[in-house]
Amino acid sequence: MNTKLSKWISTTIVGMSLLSTASYAQNTITVKPTIQRYLGESTSKLDRDKYMQAHIWFGDKEDKEFEAFKRAYNINPEYKGSRRFWSPLSTVKAGKRPKVKNRYKGVREVTPFSVSTGRATTFFYDRSVDYSEMDVTEYSKDLAAYLAERFKKDWQEMPAIYEPYNEPMVHAKDLYPGKGQKDKSNKAIIKVSESLREIGRAIHAVPELQNMKVAGYASAWPAFEVNDFDVWDTRYRSFIDIAGKDMDILSVHLYDGKGLNNSGGRRSGSNAEAILDLIEAYSYISIGEVKPIAITEYGRLVDDQPGWTAKNGKSNYHPIENSQAVRSQMHMAMAFMERGDNLVCAIPFSTSKQSPTKKFAKAGLWTKGESGEWELTSRKYFFEVLKDVKGNRVHIGSDNVDIQTQAFVDGKQLYVILNNLNEETETLNLAIDETKGLKNVKIKRIKTYVNQLPELVNESSKKAPSTIDIAYGETIVLTYNFSKPLATKKIEYSTKYYASEYLKPIKANQANTFAFQDVVADGKGSAVLRLGVGRAHGKSLQPKVVVNGKEVTLPEDVIRGYDQHNRKQFFGLLEIPVPAEFLKSGDNIVSITFPDTNGRISSAVLKVIGFSKKSS
Repeated sequence: MNTKLSKWISTTIVGMSLLSTASYAQNTITVKPTIQRYLGESTSKLDRDKYMQAHIWFGDKEDKEFEAFKRAYNINPEYKGSRRFWSPLSTVKAGKRPKVKNRYKGVREVTPFSVSTGRATTFFYDRSVDYSEMDVTEYSKDLAAYLAERFKKDWQEMPAIYEPYNEPMVHAKDLYPGKGQKDKSNKAIIKVSESLREIGRAIHAVPELQNMKVAGYASAWPAFEVNDFDVWDTRYRSFIDIAGKDMDILSVHLYDGKGLNNSGGRRSGSNAEAILDLIEAYSYISIGEVKPIAITEYGRLVDDQPGWTAKNGKSNYHPIENSQAVRSQMHMAMAFMERGDNLVCAIPFSTSKQSPTKKFAKAGLWTKGESGEWELTSRKYFFEVLKDVKGNRVHIGSDNVDIQTQAFVDGKQLYVILNNLNEETETLNLAIDETKGLKNVKIKRIKTYVNQLPELVNESSKKAPSTIDIAYGETIVLTYNFSKPLATKKIEYSTKYYASEYLKPIKANQANTFAFQDVVADGKGSAVLRLGVGRAHGKSLQPKVVVNGKEVTLPEDVIRGYDQHNRKQFFGLLEIPVPAEFLKSGDNIVSITFPDTNGRISSAVLKVIGFSKKSS
C-alpha cells in the first residue's frame, strides 16, 4: 500500500522478525548475518532447484540454447524442464486403453523437478454423456488402475510429480452438455475429485511408484471469495474433503492480471498469501496435516496480440508485453521462498521455444530474433536475480510490509534481496549488523518498466550503502563480499500454528474467537497473526485484536502490496504483529472484532519466532 507503517510490523512471511521503530527509523532493512534462520524445524538452505524453473520441457533432447541457458544462470545441469502435458492418460482414446508391456521392474526412478499433467476432458471423453449424472465409479477405478500399471511397467520417463488434470474445475462446463447449469457443474466437480482420489489410491498402492508424488487439482481460478466463498466451498474445499488424504501435494496456479496495467487485479501480495493460507489451514482442519503445496503455474497473464489468430501467421509475441511477467514472477517468488519448508516447487509460466506465430509465444522464454536464431526474451531477468544467490537463510527485518526481503549467507558472501510491492518508489535505510572485514558490495538492479523493456544495472561500492532507492516492481540484489567466512552465532526458528476453525462470518462488534493449541512460547522473540479476510471494499481492515486478554496495537498498514481496488472485493492477508509477551505455552485464545458487518475471516494462523544460541 502507499501508506507507510507506524510503530512496528512483522514481515515474517518474507523472512523477517519484528523490530521496534524505537530503535530503527522507518523504512529500515536490518540484516544480522550471524543469525541463521530456519523455516519450520529444518529448512534453512536455499533450495535453488525449487525456484529456478520454467514451464518448459526438453527431456533428453540435446539443445544448445537450453544448455547455454542453464550454464548462464547456474541452473542444475540435470534439469530437463518442469512441466508438460503428457502422461499415460494421454494415450487413452475414447476410453480405450493401450496394452501394457512389461518393460521395467523394481522401484521406478523419477526425473528430478518434473511435473506431468493432462486434461480432464481426456478422462470424460464422451460428449454425449452427462457425467454429472452418470455413475463413473467403476470406470474411475479401472482407469486409475491402468495409470498405475502403466507407470509401473512401461512408462519410460517418470515424473517426480504426477498432476493428472490441469485446471479441471474451471472447465467443468466442458464435462457435460449445456451451459448455465451450476448444479451440474458442481456434480461434475465432485466426479473430478473422486477420480483424483482413485488415481491417488491406485498409485500409492504400488510400492514401485513410491518416488512419484500425486498432486491436485491445479486450480486455475482460486477466487475463493466469490459469492461468499462459494467458489471455495464447491471447488477446493470439496476436493480436499474427497481426495485430500490421497494427494501427496496440493497444487494451485496464481496469476496477476493481464495487460500493461494489470487489468483484473493482482494476486501478488496479500491476495496470494490469503489463498495459500486458506489451503494450508483447511488442509490442517480437514486432513489433520498441512499438505505440501506445488505452484505448478504462476506469474502474469498475457493478452493475445490484436489481430492474431491461431492460423493467420501473425506474430503473437510483443517484447514489452512479454516482459511484464518479470515483475509478477519476482513478487510471487519472493513470497514462495518464505514458504520453502512447505513448498515442493514453483514454476513460473514462461514457455519454451515456439514460433512467434504460435499462441504461447507471447509468454516465451525464447523467441526468434531478426537473424532467425533463438534468443532469450526479457524473462531471462527472473533468472538473473537468483543467478548467484545461495547459502543459508539469515535474519532480515523490515518495518515496511510492502518491501519483500530475503537474506542468505554462503561462506564469505552475504546476499540480500529486496523487492518492492509498493506502487511508489521507496527510500530504504540499510542496517547491516556485521560489516567487519567487508571488502566490497556488488549491487544488481532489475527494473521492469510498463512502457519499455526491462533494464539490468550493475554497480559496486567499497563501502556498505546506508540507503538505497527502490522503484515499484524493482528487484535489487546486494552481494556483500567479506574477507573471512561469516560464522553463525545464533539460531532463529519459526513455527506456524493453525486454528481449528475457519471461514467465520464477520458481524459488527461481535468477536470471532480462535484457539491455537500446543503453542511453545517463552515471552521472547516475536510473533505475527496471519488473518485471511474477504470483505467488500470500504469495509474495515483494522479489527480489534485481543490475545489472551491483552489488546494488540495494530500498525497503520497490515496489507502486503496494494489495496486490491480493481478487484471486485478485497480478499487478502492481514499481517498483525503480536508482542511475544502476550503469548504463553499451551493454549492461546485470539479474539477478532470488526466494527462493521460483511465478509468472512477465511483463516487464522499464528507464526511464532524464537532464538537460541548455536549449539557447540
